Parts: sequence; structure tokens; C-alpha cells
Amino acid sequence: MSEHSDLRQKIEEAKRRLSLPELLSRLGLSDHAKKTARCPFPDHEDKHPSFSVFKGEDGFWHWKCQSRCGDGDEIRFLSKLKGLSLTQAMSSYLDMAGFPASRPSKSREYPKCLASPVSPECPVSLVYPVSNGQGLNKQQENMLKTFGSCNRCTERAAAKKKLWKLMRDLKAVEKGIGQELPIAGRLVAFDEWYRLSQACLDPEKTYEDYLAEFLAGLGKVRVPTREGDKLNKALTAVAKLSLSELPVIPGLPNASESWRRVAGLHRELSRLCEDKAYFLTCRDAAKASPGLSYQTAYNMNLALASGQLGVIMIVNKGKKGVNSRKAAEFRYLLSKSSNGQAEIVV
Repeated sequence: MSEHSDLRQKIEEAKRRLSLPELLSRLGLSDHAKKTARCPFPDHEDKHPSFSVFKGEDGFWHWKCQSRCGDGDEIRFLSKLKGLSLTQAMSSYLDMAGFPASRPSKSREYPKCLASPVSPECPVSLVYPVSNGQGLNKQQENMLKTFGSCNRCTERAAAKKKLWKLMRDLKAVEKGIGQELPIAGRLVAFDEWYRLSQACLDPEKTYEDYLAEFLAGLGKVRVPTREGDKLNKALTAVAKLSLSELPVIPGLPNASESWRRVAGLHRELSRLCEDKAYFLTCRDAAKASPGLSYQTAYNMNLALASGQLGVIMIVNKGKKGVNSRKAAEFRYLLSKSSNGQAEIVV
């Protein structure tokens, strides 16, 4: 009973801090915060004003749709607007009000920003697995909130960059666990980012504007966090190698230096990724050798992946095109010894 009483007090305090009219304004729906307005819910094409916001006899604000959408408080509004469960909506609302449902007992500070979502301090096992049909547990929610906190916007005009970094972090997590995070997990990270970044965001853009940018942008992430660092390290390493240190391509013993440097780039990326699959675009592959065109690099990758040469294997074709944000995924098949001798890895 004590826990329920504490939660009720937190919710009431949150309602005093972030009333329904203020919540609507924060969501870009200030035009609906009045006694008569069109219903704001996306599944209701309200041709005649049927929505109202009013202060009840209990001293708190309420909403009601006279048509078919129901009624309720701030939490039920978020649940209806975003398609969240009441538990998820409650957590989101308390966070937006600056009154989290629970805080670490020893500190009021957010977790220290991590160098990488797949670093030892942040194992992906804390984020996943999530059983089908079940929500995130508290440990998973806190970890995802950490990503939002680490990427929060602290200065104006930096929102786009910080939001993109958050997308890359989440994509790195998804790559680590081998599947996409549920929408609820993505929203946990985003809502924390938005809550902590509001003072530096564009006042002309709403929550929905940034949410749309975030969800659309996740599909455009080509290089997850740390993948870009690995690519730069691999290119630097290949540039320093002499011709004798580059891989020898089976079937093409007299291959030109450009062929061998592209193969060398694959070898270095494989080494940095600990023999796991890695991403590489034709644009980045072309950087392995001066003067190499994107199209030639693309064709080289196809040839190196052919059965006759067998240098690499295409794990995922990605999306073709120089400007594509979906890179192909490869696995290196030869020995990674530095003497350049070709040896098929079984």
C-alpha cells in the first residue's frame, strides 16, 4: 500500500508541475487546450469540434472527446496519442514532468555517459532480450535512457547532430543483439533525449516533429556508432602497408595494387571487428586506393565475393547506389596474417 501511495503522490505532484494545457503545448497541440476544439487524436477526423480541456472538481485538469475517443487525465492522453500502455504512458509523463517514477537511491545524477553502447560498461544483455509481447524491464529502460541522456542537446543548433548520434548508438545496440529494438525501447531513449534537450531545441518545432525525424532517421543510419572509427583506422592501416604486406588474391596472383588494397581494407575491417561481419560501402571502399572510382570499387567487391576469388562473402547486399545510406555487409574469408599469403579460412 505504501508503494501505491508514493506513486499516487508522485503523479499528483507531476500534474502540478506539468498540467494538461502545458503538456499539450509541449507536444505542439496548444490549439487544442481549450473548452472547445477539434480532437487531436490521429485516428479521429474531427470535422466538428468535439474535444475539450477543463479543470475538474478534484483540482486537476482533464480532457474529453464528445465523439468516441473517451476522456481522462494527462497520462491517458499520452496513452491515447502515442499508442502506449498506461504503464508506459505514466513513465513517459513522469519523466516529461521532471519527476521520474524512481531514481537511484545513492545519486540524483544520470549515469555517466558511455564511450560506446557496446562497451564493457554497457553490455547489450542489459538491453535485451525482451520477450515477445512483454514490455521492457526497469534495467532495460534505464540503459536506454542512458543513451538519451548521453546525447542530450546542450547548445542551440546542435539538435540534428545529437539526434543523429542517438540513432547511431541505438543501431549499434541493434547490431549487437542481432535484431531491432521494439518501438517502446526506441521511444524510451528518444523521450529522455527530448526531455533533457528541450531548452536547446528549435521552439518552432514540436515533439512530433522531432519524433518523426528520429523514427525516419533510424532507417537511414548507414554506420552504427564505432563502425566509422573502425573504418578510419582500417583505411589508415592499409595506407601504411607496403605492397608485399597486402593480401594475395587467389586466382589473381598478378592483381594490381588497387585490387590488393581493397582486399586489404576488408582484412583490416574484419580484424577490427574480431572476425565478425562488417559494413562497407563502395564509396568507402574506393578510399583504399587513390583514383579508384565508386563504380570500380563496387565491381571489385562483387568480384572478390565471387566463387572464383573467394576473398570475401556478402552477408547483406544493402542498397545499391553511391548516395545510399544502407551499406553492404561482408565477412572476410582469407587468413589475416600480415605476409599477404592467401589462405582460405574454413
